[in-house]
Amino acid sequence: MKILFVINPASGNKNIDKAILRIHALAVELGFDFKFMYTTGVDDDNAIQEQLNAYKPDRIIAGGGDGTLQMVARNILDRKIPFGILPFGSANGFATAIGIPTNPVDAVEAVVRAERTHPLDLLKFNDKHLCIHLGDIGINALMVKEYSEDESRGMLGYAKHLIASTQATPLLHYTIKTPEQEYNKEGYMLAFANAHKYGTGIHISEGSVSDGKFEICNVERIALDSAIKAGLTALNMFIDKDMFADVICCREADIRISEKVHFQIDGEYMGMTDHLTVRILASAIPLLIPS
Repeated sequence: MKILFVINPASGNKNIDKAILRIHALAVELGFDFKFMYTTGVDDDNAIQEQLNAYKPDRIIAGGGDGTLQMVARNILDRKIPFGILPFGSANGFATAIGIPTNPVDAVEAVVRAERTHPLDLLKFNDKHLCIHLGDIGINALMVKEYSEDESRGMLGYAKHLIASTQATPLLHYTIKTPEQEYNKEGYMLAFANAHKYGTGIHISEGSVSDGKFEICNVERIALDSAIKAGLTALNMFIDKDMFADVICCREADIRISEKVHFQIDGEYMGMTDHLTVRILASAIPLLIPS
């Protein structure tokens, strides 16, 4: 068996080196061949395609945050290669949602030894952008933008951008059309969820990554006084656990927004938009599941 590991060396986990050593040890123990590809942030998609064509791995395992996982996923859509994930990022929202061990060394052990796969759905925005975990518009997307541009890190940085993003986001009005129904709603944030919870464990729906559906979650209110208690996306933005009570479950949707608003996918800021189409790509990739 040949395994291609695609690793983001800039990921936030301090245990990456220990995880890499464990991969070497397991290769000897289990007798598999492996190769590392380290992302650089420059032309990584082409680099992955070159490795897939030249090395022809039997499985591919991505180590990084949600953005790294999404990048690898979009490069194997038509290849049906078993896909494994290692939580090398800061919050590791997707890994948390599907039950991968949070410790990178334990995750290596579990994912490399995995013998079964489970179908993984993906989201597609505007027939262009793929999403493996979560996208949203409004407060959190603005926070993604501001946090990525700021050198201030840690909890104080989170709190600063939470307050600023909340104050800067107006009440938005949306028209959401699904094949079954049309909805008119208002709120401060709209989340599009493939998985059922954020990296910090906050549940946003009862959905799963393999049910052929996704959830549209409207945040109707923001309570700053109770916000410093739980987290959101890779940034640990703080939220009230009851914020995601207004949920639509569907396979596709067309969303019109009252004004241009900030938009992010899997922790990557995508710019501003007032119109989104979202649809599910059911069973797009075979996902390696630990025994």
